[in-house]
Amino acid sequence: MKRLLKSSIVLFLLITTFGCSGEASNCTSPPVSLVFEFVDKDSGENLFTNGTFDAKQGVTVTDLDTKKIIQTSYLNADNLNRLAINSIGFQSGNFNYSIAIQGKDIFELHVSAERLSENGCSFSRINSFEIKNADSKLDTTTGAYKILINTKN
Repeated sequence: MKRLLKSSIVLFLLITTFGCSGEASNCTSPPVSLVFEFVDKDSGENLFTNGTFDAKQGVTVTDLDTKKIIQTSYLNADNLNRLAINSIGFQSGNFNYSIAIQGKDIFELHVSAERLSENGCSFSRINSFEIKNADSKLDTTTGAYKILINTKN
């Protein structure tokens, strides 16, 4: 009986030490999420929060190449009112989007991304990123890009 118990313990240790490789673990990362906040260029106020834009009319993101509307998320937790584009990076490619609010073009987004797989893990990498036709700055605290809009004209 003692011999069987010792053999079982040794066998268990061998299986747990050498029997499991890291390849079985899932380390797939989701595509990149790009978050945008629309703020007044002078005051820094969120233009949805202060009522300049109507959140019910929302933001339209259109693929410039196919003219199709891109699915987005509207983040309004804590009254932050931000737009999230979560679809970039499911596949490798160039993504050229026009972002409009209430029918008015606000900016263009141009992103080159690729889906990679290394050591059994898949992930997305942004190779190039450009915001055109608007001033912007990255909020390093939140990771959101603030689109600076002149509301005085």
